[in-house]
Amino acid sequence: MSADETGEEFTLAERRLAEHLELLRASPPITTPQLVPRVIRGVRWQRAVRDPFLLVGAVAAALLEGLGVLVKPPTGKS
Repeated sequence: MSADETGEEFTLAERRLAEHLELLRASPPITTPQLVPRVIRGVRWQRAVRDPFLLVGAVAAALLEGLGVLVKPPTGKS
């Protein structure tokens, strides 16, 4: 929906954005045929290692928290 269809005027920022978008439409980026397979490969290996990394992070956080409890000086009077 454009400003003409709604009867409203574009602001300065909206006009500048429309100009930039028009330039992008006029010269779309050139891609190689290998782009999509490369992206899919990257997504697949990242998905495969995500869960083990989360597990290692959780175990490391638990160990550090346990060490913090053991090393923390006593705060109360006995």
